[in-house]
Amino acid sequence: MSTVVLALLILLVIYIAIFAYIRSHPELEKKGLVTMGPIIMLRTPWGLRLMDRLAKHRRIWMVMGKVSMAVSFALMAIISIILIIDIIYLPQAMQSEGLGIEYALAIPGLNPMLPLVYGIIGLVVAMVIHELSHGIQSRANDVGVEHSGIQYCVVPLGAFVELSTEDIEKAPRRARMDIFAAGITTNFLAAVVLFTVMFAALMAGVSTQYGDSPAVYAVSEGSEAYDSGIPTSAIIVAIDGHEVTDYNSIEEILRGYTAPEVINATVTYVYHDEQRTANMILGAQIEAVTSLSPAYSIGLEKGMYIVGLSVNGGAETAIHLPSQFTSFMQSTSPGDVITVRYYDGSTYHVRSAVLSANGDIGFLGISTSLSGFTFTTPNLVMEEGINPLNGATNLSQGALSLLSYISAPFNGFSPIPEDVTWWYDCSFLPDDVFWVLIYVIYWTFWLNIVLGISNALPSLPFDGGHLFRGGVDWILERMGKKTQEERNRIADPLCSMVTYTMLGVMLLVIFAIIF
Repeated sequence: MSTVVLALLILLVIYIAIFAYIRSHPELEKKGLVTMGPIIMLRTPWGLRLMDRLAKHRRIWMVMGKVSMAVSFALMAIISIILIIDIIYLPQAMQSEGLGIEYALAIPGLNPMLPLVYGIIGLVVAMVIHELSHGIQSRANDVGVEHSGIQYCVVPLGAFVELSTEDIEKAPRRARMDIFAAGITTNFLAAVVLFTVMFAALMAGVSTQYGDSPAVYAVSEGSEAYDSGIPTSAIIVAIDGHEVTDYNSIEEILRGYTAPEVINATVTYVYHDEQRTANMILGAQIEAVTSLSPAYSIGLEKGMYIVGLSVNGGAETAIHLPSQFTSFMQSTSPGDVITVRYYDGSTYHVRSAVLSANGDIGFLGISTSLSGFTFTTPNLVMEEGINPLNGATNLSQGALSLLSYISAPFNGFSPIPEDVTWWYDCSFLPDDVFWVLIYVIYWTFWLNIVLGISNALPSLPFDGGHLFRGGVDWILERMGKKTQEERNRIADPLCSMVTYTMLGVMLLVIFAIIF
């Protein structure tokens, strides 16, 4: 039994005990503890006076209502587009290994993506400002707020404000829509402000002496790089005494070896500002072999090294780099006879195969890396961590880059991986203090943007569902459906259909990603 499943079972037992206790003690309602369906609610007066004070500035909140409409419907379109894109790629996602049920839980600490402390801070801030904005906009529109509080069902569900049912029913449509749009927009605006602060701090306060130096971003398990003990985030500074300043200099050094054999090299690297060395083999190591490919037929396997290639009986070309392998293969054609010299860890072998087709290019059926290393640079990592439009050259690429930036925590960016912060120096705060503040800001930003976008889903009971219902009602009124009863006959089934469709798509996507 996994740790997450065990934790969920424990939480379920605790929930059942609390739920049963509250149901058997109705006097607890006076203290605010009630149940609504399967949900446990703690009703409180927290923040009600603050809502009343802030709601007195009605002109500001009327303007905010108009802004909220535009922002909320834009975010509704974004979350709908995201789901459509997810459905398009759903068959591909279902073929890959799932992330695991723990990623479905928005619980800091249990969800591997959400750090415990930063996650709790960000989640609390996002939920508080979301519900507070609902309450303020309600009071600005003369809708009473009876309670605020928190709700719980096995796992925490978040905060809530409980509006006066009588007032909300009497309120005009525009006021109701302003109220529902307020939480979405406030989360979004908070995210924009937090991102701006984070961006300014990183741009103005951070420098690095390693800039374009080749940094180890990932190491393939079982590879030569893995066995060498060189850790991820290490900076390569020399090979066999030759200085390394960027990845191009690594290629220049290795191109200097002309014999078709592996290179036994001494690699000098820096890790947490301490210089170390490792003796290892450098070369074009096989990362993967396609089943039933020409490479598969001649016995090539993951972990072997390609050291020489020739085609149709021509001169042999020494191969020491993945780029050399790729360049050579681009010069081949389907049907060519390729001769491969490879090293299996103890012995050199020579085998020949007939290339299959990869378009107009010959296909051998392997992928290679430099001894199992994946490289990046500190400059590239910083650019990816702070620039949501990184690499985009047109509108469609920009949209995909924004979506990719939102999903960056799945790839370890927050805004940059914690294990690489030693690459950078802060000019105005101690490094440890600076990065704690940056991570607090980032996770608060990220949870605000995710909460805002997810609540814009045009499905009940999300805020977006109520906005969609109001929008449909407005359109029907403009189309000549003057009575509310007449509009309801059309709007109710339409909104129900959209709700169930969107929720079904969302659950299907989550299932595919998680399992």
